[in-house]
Amino acid sequence: MSEPLHFLSRAEAATLDAMAARIVPGSEGDPGAREARAVVFIDRSLAGFLREQRNAYRLGLRRLDALCRERFGRAFVELGDDEQDGVLSEIEDEHFFRVVREHVVQGLFCDPTHGGNRDAVGWRMVGFPGARWGYSARQMGRDFDSTTIPVTTLADLYAGDRSVGS
Repeated sequence: MSEPLHFLSRAEAATLDAMAARIVPGSEGDPGAREARAVVFIDRSLAGFLREQRNAYRLGLRRLDALCRERFGRAFVELGDDEQDGVLSEIEDEHFFRVVREHVVQGLFCDPTHGGNRDAVGWRMVGFPGARWGYSARQMGRDFDSTTIPVTTLADLYAGDRSVGS
């Protein structure tokens, strides 16, 4: 990841990115949490409004790697997809995993100005047209295909063109 980090170390970000890639897998043609850069959202959030969760992240990531080293002799990021999935299945009921999963989903679907949802890939995945000043009556109709509306972000709206998103 070439993005500057605000809280996470490079190693922590790599582990979290590997977790995100297993929570919402994707590829270049079918983006998931890694392609949306959900970890950038999480890192920025931990540097800001989620700062009270910093210790939980540090400890949780350390424990995850310790578990993997104990079981496989390698860190989480060095495991294959099946091994990573198995480890995550074991910890899916733990508080740390539930918090990470929630933040990964937030990073996948947030407005791109918050660091995640790069190129609005999460919104495109579900057919959400993004930030809008409003919708026309036709667009609010039950049978309207929202994927025909160009995707706009908060940055687009605040760029000064009030016609964007209407």
